[in-house]
Amino acid sequence: MSSTVAENIKRTIQATIDALNAWDYDALVAVRADGFRFQGLPHSLGMPEMDNQAFRDHWFNFMTPSLKDFKIEPVMQMQDATALRSTVYSRVSATLPGNKTFEHYEIVQMFTLNETGEKLLRLDEFFDSKVYVEMSSVIKNHVAIQE
Repeated sequence: MSSTVAENIKRTIQATIDALNAWDYDALVAVRADGFRFQGLPHSLGMPEMDNQAFRDHWFNFMTPSLKDFKIEPVMQMQDATALRSTVYSRVSATLPGNKTFEHYEIVQMFTLNETGEKLLRLDEFFDSKVYVEMSSVIKNHVAIQE
C-alpha cells in the first residue's frame, strides 16, 4: 500500500474524531461510505448493528439531546494501510441530563476503510460496559421524566 493510503486513513480517522467532538453530523457522515455499518460492542450490551439511517436516528433521537460537552481524547492510535484498518483507544467525557458528568471512560474504535482510505466502511466501537450501562440508565430516566 502506498503512503498516500496511510495518510488518507489518518486524515479520515482524524476527521471522524473531530466531527464527533464538534457534534457535526454532516462532517461525520461525509467520510462514510454509502454502505457504512456501526456496531456497538461488546455484544452483551445488546446494541443492534446500525446502517447510516439507523445511526442517524440514534444520533438525533438519543445522543444529541442527551449528551453535552462530549469529548474524545485519543490516547493511542494504530493504522494498517495494508489491511485498511485503524484502531483508536480513547478516553471520553460527557455531561448527561441533570449535570451528571462522566469523565475518562474508555472506548476502543476499530475502523475499516475503503481501498483509498478516504471512506469508512465500518466502525466497531467497544464501550466501557460498566459506564455505558450507568450512562444509559441516566439518559433513560431523563427521557421517562420528560414524557
